[in-house]
Amino acid sequence: MKETLNNTVGFRVARVANHINQTINTLLSEYGIAPEQRILLEILTSCEKVNQTTLATLLNKSHTTISRTLDSLEKKELIVKKSVEGDKRANVIAVTPQGQALLERTEACVLAFRNTLAQKLTDEERKMLFTLLDKLS
Repeated sequence: MKETLNNTVGFRVARVANHINQTINTLLSEYGIAPEQRILLEILTSCEKVNQTTLATLLNKSHTTISRTLDSLEKKELIVKKSVEGDKRANVIAVTPQGQALLERTEACVLAFRNTLAQKLTDEERKMLFTLLDKLS
């Protein structure tokens, strides 16, 4: 029996990912920030001395995509890039007070959305989903 597109793993994962992205995009649009930009701010706030390469690896994104997103955040004055002493090519990225304020303003809606997703699954289902997603990646 031929497998239909709707029953392929890639299609189903992509459909769910698109739904999640569209929903969070709508929630964050009133704040003038995209989900990809917010997640970078969140990572930069929680990790010390993060650079572009680390971000690209962590998010499994290309260096170019991360660079473009960081440039956009820098233009909005939500981050600053600081040169590393002794290496002109290396930068450490820090969240500005404006970036921190934006994170705080968006925190309630992001947490509510994450909780809404989490409540749809039991703890056991969530563990299994993470296991399966890790296996696929």
